[in-house]
Amino acid sequence: MTSAEQRGCPHPAGAAGPVHALAPDFAQDPFPILDKLRTEGPVHLVRMPSGAERWLITRYDDVLAALADPRLSNELARGLQQALPPEPLPPRWQVTLRTSRLLGRAMANLDPPDHDRLRKLVVRAFSAKRVEGLRHRIQRGTDELFDAVAGRPRFDLVEAVANRLPVTVICELLGVPDADADLFRTAASVLGGFQADDEAALRTVAALDAFDAYVRDLVTERRAAPGPDLLSELVTAPADGHPLTDDELVSMAGLLLFGGYEPSAQLIGNALLALLEHPRQLAALRADPSLLPDAVEEAIRYDGPVNPGLSRYALEDVEIGGTTIPKGSYVIVGVAAANRDPGHWTAPDRFDITRHATARQLGFGHGLHYCVGARLAALEVETVLATALRRFPTLRLAVPAGQLRRREGSVRGLRELPLRVD
Repeated sequence: MTSAEQRGCPHPAGAAGPVHALAPDFAQDPFPILDKLRTEGPVHLVRMPSGAERWLITRYDDVLAALADPRLSNELARGLQQALPPEPLPPRWQVTLRTSRLLGRAMANLDPPDHDRLRKLVVRAFSAKRVEGLRHRIQRGTDELFDAVAGRPRFDLVEAVANRLPVTVICELLGVPDADADLFRTAASVLGGFQADDEAALRTVAALDAFDAYVRDLVTERRAAPGPDLLSELVTAPADGHPLTDDELVSMAGLLLFGGYEPSAQLIGNALLALLEHPRQLAALRADPSLLPDAVEEAIRYDGPVNPGLSRYALEDVEIGGTTIPKGSYVIVGVAAANRDPGHWTAPDRFDITRHATARQLGFGHGLHYCVGARLAALEVETVLATALRRFPTLRLAVPAGQLRRREGSVRGLRELPLRVD
């Protein structure tokens, strides 16, 4: 999921009725308000902490239908130009426009047929066979990161592992040298982050400019001398008979970076925190490691990184549950609310890795735009959890859970996760 639409896009066209303002600390614990809104109705107009107003869809069946509705477009830049304020653009609007231009030709921000043309290339790149072939590399990288904190009584999992492993894997896939990984890590973090002030917004624009220039140089190198990496495949493989343009390749690299980094990085912390807060579930997993895939699946449902949901743009009036979302509105398809819908899960607010699911969690989307990197993210999280539990038998939180703070932005995760292992 991209974040341009979260940073000050236009007011929904023709919006009327009450607006539910989400508190500034919404990201800290969004579930009580999401539960309340879902109980009250399937669709609500909400004001995000950023000030942007969105239509939020809250119930599982409606969310599932919305994810497959062609009237709800992924081309989020459609309404951007007419919403831009006069020049000179304020710094946060500069971030919105820069992000839109960087990622605008990525498949996640396109509708068919352009989406289908690009997705065919990436689906092959993220085939089950290729992802499984990364298992040993992911394990080696995880071991190296934990080796770096070995012997310490306390460390921060977010800084030591979660913020590093996914970027390392994506850089290796794209053929980015280790020496340049920090540039990718910086770009990944600002793509999903929240600009607290103008200075932070300007730093974000600079980081995205640097990423754009770097990828264009890398594309030029790969055209001249292709290698065994994914970027070389994208450079040389035609899409429906035509090579990808430089803009498409930059957008694709940005999407792969953001999509390959943010969900994995935040889910690593969210999943381990859920286990540490539920000792019986942690004990069950230690006793039976075969539950690990189920534990990751439950973590995505219970506290997935996409929160409150996936953004769309209404190409025409869309009626859901008696409420009409006007044409030209921005919409959040509320996967976080849907994943705790009591109509589809028993005791949905309970974290239970032995749960017998009666529905499919929607944390990575559904259908046409289902995240192609979902299996890679799950493999990374499984590897980190398994390694942490194996290496640290006394693993526990170093501070009370109530003191942990969540980062703001389009992807919800922890700012830090301090752990004790002594």
